Amino acid sequence: MEKNGFFVEVKDMVEEYVDDRMLLLKLQATEKAAKASATLFLGVVITFISLILFMIISFIAGYYLSQAVDSYPGGFAILAGIYVLLIFVLVFVHKKYTGKLIIDSIIKFSFDKKETWSNEV
Repeated sequence: MEKNGFFVEVKDMVEEYVDDRMLLLKLQATEKAAKASATLFLGVVITFISLILFMIISFIAGYYLSQAVDSYPGGFAILAGIYVLLIFVLVFVHKKYTGKLIIDSIIKFSFDKKETWSNEV
């Protein structure tokens, strides 16, 4: 009779442990999602403000170049050429360097050392 009581008690403890682990995993996933959402929101806001600032600076540069070459189309065409060249440079740099950096950052964020299995037990 004692063995049946022991196994029932162990079964209850294992079920409680599994439930606690599942709750812990849900809380960790929620924390990661919340951090990712906050970071994404901040990134979108900063990108939007930067885009507006970039557009204003582009108009100023376009008008300056237009006055320098005495032609509105010429000045803005020079600026457009600079931007096309910049796009090609950014695509080249992204393929070589920044793509790997972004992937590594996401992996480090997903597997933060303070939340490994060995530290939770």
